[in-house]
Amino acid sequence: MIKNYFKIAWRSLVKNKVYSFINLSGLTIGMTCFILIAFYIQFELSFDKHIENSDRIYRIVQQQKGNDYRGTDYFALAPLPLSTAIKQDFPEVESITNLNVWNVLLINGNDSFLERGLFTEQSFFDIYNTKVLEGIGKEALDDPNTILLTESLAEKIFGSASSIGKTILYNNKDVMTVRGVIADPPKNQHFTYNFIASIEKNTNHIYEINDWVSNNSYGYILLKEDQDYRVLQEKMSRYDAVTKPAYKANGFQFYPQYELQPIEDIHLNSKMNAEIEPNGDLAYVYFFALLAIIILLLASINYMNLATSRSVHRTKEVGVFKALGAGKRNLVFQYLSESILLTLFSFFIALFLVVLLLPEFNKLLGRSIPLDIVGNSWILIGMLSIAILVGCLSGLYPAVFLSNINPVKALKGNAIKAQKGRSFLRNSLVVMQFVAAIGLITGSIIITQQLEFIQEKKLGYNKEHIVHVPYFNKDIHQKESVLRNELLNHPNINKVSISTQLPINVTSQGPVDTWEGNLDKQQLYIYRTYVDYEFLDLFEMNIIEGRGFSEKMASDSTDAYILNEAALKKLGWKTAVGKKFDRGTVIGVVEDFHLQTFDLSIEPLYIKMRRERWNVNHGQVILKVNLDDIENTKSFIEKTMKSIAPLDLFEARFVDDTYLKLYEEEKKLGKAFSLFALLALFIAGMGLFGLVSFHVFQRTKEIGVRKVLGSSVFGIVKLISKEFLKLIFLAFLVATPIAYYLMNSWLQDYIYRIEIKWWVFICAGFIAVSIALITVVLQVVKAATANPINALKTE
Repeated sequence: MIKNYFKIAWRSLVKNKVYSFINLSGLTIGMTCFILIAFYIQFELSFDKHIENSDRIYRIVQQQKGNDYRGTDYFALAPLPLSTAIKQDFPEVESITNLNVWNVLLINGNDSFLERGLFTEQSFFDIYNTKVLEGIGKEALDDPNTILLTESLAEKIFGSASSIGKTILYNNKDVMTVRGVIADPPKNQHFTYNFIASIEKNTNHIYEINDWVSNNSYGYILLKEDQDYRVLQEKMSRYDAVTKPAYKANGFQFYPQYELQPIEDIHLNSKMNAEIEPNGDLAYVYFFALLAIIILLLASINYMNLATSRSVHRTKEVGVFKALGAGKRNLVFQYLSESILLTLFSFFIALFLVVLLLPEFNKLLGRSIPLDIVGNSWILIGMLSIAILVGCLSGLYPAVFLSNINPVKALKGNAIKAQKGRSFLRNSLVVMQFVAAIGLITGSIIITQQLEFIQEKKLGYNKEHIVHVPYFNKDIHQKESVLRNELLNHPNINKVSISTQLPINVTSQGPVDTWEGNLDKQQLYIYRTYVDYEFLDLFEMNIIEGRGFSEKMASDSTDAYILNEAALKKLGWKTAVGKKFDRGTVIGVVEDFHLQTFDLSIEPLYIKMRRERWNVNHGQVILKVNLDDIENTKSFIEKTMKSIAPLDLFEARFVDDTYLKLYEEEKKLGKAFSLFALLALFIAGMGLFGLVSFHVFQRTKEIGVRKVLGSSVFGIVKLISKEFLKLIFLAFLVATPIAYYLMNSWLQDYIYRIEIKWWVFICAGFIAVSIALITVVLQVVKAATANPINALKTE
């Protein structure tokens, strides 16, 4: 019997090719989106769970109450002596390690590689189960002049030949010997690296071993089984007796309180300062999960409406089945089998599309989601189960609808009239579809507006036609004047500045407790950046009081400060020029500019001459250029810098592009929103197509009568269209407050944001109405222009 159900279902699907294709398309799109998003969610939730005993591994973090930096007082760093003390004091700790990650220049012959290195201790291998593929592993870290390469980096530098025993030049000064090759770290780990070396490669390591105030490393603890990390966290308060006097002796008015953070929580639930790498966001996971459900529901609703629409053509078929003895249960199984069969086809086509689209989906979201269906068989089983469930739920209503038809009325051809009460459900489903579509369109417009606002808003300086080149070589600093003169010889380069940071993202901050009027020695935590004489002029920053730095004033290079307006306000000064501040005198006040991303307010800042800093081995070469022949100009900049540091890697980038990269996640979200809004509209349009088909079929004879009595095509179109426009208008009324609430909540993450305008909702509604009108009018016009005799001849 089951075989017979599916045989008849197959014949029905083949016979009704148009409806089958539309249904197949809608379900395939819905399932493809659902599976892709399921892979994304599974990938995001899997971070660090591949590590053996990950449920017993914790990161040491600290809260510095009173030191609010970039919106939080939590820091992911820990001092080195804390790890030593914890290991000695608490037997419940099985292992503990310290590490850091930074980019390093590796040189092999004439080839240079800027690679990300992990600098750690032997105990790292006891906590992270890093696989050694060749040579030795943790034993190599005893020698600071040895290095372990990942498999991909070993192949990149040495090709297919063995790298064991070969040497690499580290940062253009130290010779390091390759002692082992290790497996590449998984993509779902909260930090990545291309090689491992001893933590002693940090030149300040010898000083930081016993320094409780120096926070430059990340500490990780592996607890023994059946130990509660919260208990250990409470015990760690004993170190307050050490840190409090140490911080006070260094002039700080706060001291850190240490906590433990499960590593499985880091990727999605950690927004601390000094994270090793940018983390994900649990809110985005929820967002994409909601999108997946919406898209799948839209596809299911679409199928229900189309199946119900087609059912008007199958009433006599139902009558014949019942006349031949088929029961209600048989009919339900028959029509459910069609739904399940169609859903299974959609599922397997969707899997094929996922294989093709996953690389592009990864680019869209900036992820490296692997396609590992075999390794994640539960995902395949889960998706298949959901596909069958969708088939059952989508086909249940049409199946029950058809099975309830009276066989006598079915054979007479008027069974559908007895089912008019069912129109409320069909209309409700269409309203739900357009609520989702209008909501997504509104969200897409608002996100696009915010991104345009970020891109176009005046930042307080001019970033147009400015190129920058980051460098990590003290030779550049030592030959700044030579480099500057060489660059200015190019006709397309107008100005050159060599400074520590770009103004788009100032990260350095520290306390100041000396300024005129600060009698009780309060501390001001103030951002700081170190520049040269050309910096302010190059970025066209506006000095609103006093002056900028001048080469004619010898004292400017040592003790001159320029403050921003936010600092002036924080200090309570009405004027600043000539007042004592920190270790010098204020010579000017610069107009406030955005020194960080728009989710942070403009904070107090001082600007000082860079030449005051010692041991400058990194910074930015910043150039104002003409856009004529820009590629050759950028090539000239890179070649000129390589003439000073031949083995270094340099890349000239526009400040505009670097600025936009700060909002990479928002850009991805905007693209995803737009994509899913289009898909939702497409599916909603197909659902409306089904309902219109059903409605027009019911009123075919009415349309014929109206035409015979003189009604125009426009009059008929207007009569039927207004009924559907009412549904779209209702969807608009429901979607508008929901979309406003959700998007207004999203905008609250930005200190500087757009105001949501009323016309955004009108625009979204207009788009939905346009799609609906096109769908309705095309079908109604077809019915209205048909020969009325064909509609009336059966009477």
